[in-house]
Amino acid sequence: MTRRPYDPLSFVPSPDVIREKLRETQTLAERLRLLLKLSERLHKPMTSSDVLASPIHAKERTNVA
Repeated sequence: MTRRPYDPLSFVPSPDVIREKLRETQTLAERLRLLLKLSERLHKPMTSSDVLASPIHAKERTNVA
């Protein structure tokens, strides 16, 4: 059985149904934006300035003396 492609205009739901779906989609989009930002930060390559700015490394340097 072959599925027909989805056509959003084959049936037009009520404005309330569309508003609810839009609200759900916007909430999902915002959550995905936050997840993307977090993922980009976690997967960003470390640079020397990241290492120097790290509080753990700064504390280790002061205890070495």
